[in-house]
Amino acid sequence: MQKLISWPLVAALAIVVHTDWHFARPHHYRLSLEWSSHWLFALVSFAIAGWYIAGKWPDHPWRASIWNVVAALVIAQGIEPVLEAVIDGRQIGYLVAPERWTAFWLCVGAGVPALALTVWIRHRGNEHVV
Repeated sequence: MQKLISWPLVAALAIVVHTDWHFARPHHYRLSLEWSSHWLFALVSFAIAGWYIAGKWPDHPWRASIWNVVAALVIAQGIEPVLEAVIDGRQIGYLVAPERWTAFWLCVGAGVPALALTVWIRHRGNEHVV
């Protein structure tokens, strides 16, 4: 059985989630855009990932989607904030402000359904090809 995880894809999705945070967060943080429609970036990016997943794993696109997305979200919202605290704040901790959680859930709320819809459309199309 082919492995169902692509670490480059996981890294790309984790970068998307982190970049979405930069697009969303208020201007009082450096490198911020305070863009209220940041979720559009996540929607498009996750849809592209869904297209890739359905093509790479045509026999198991749903399991591959779960593995890749969960790994990316754990890295983006679990591991990355700890590393950020260590590097930027020189302290060990999980310092995630409420606005970061809001941006994260908007990102996930737009991105995951877009990925699922894209996988469904492409997988359905693959089933009809003879």
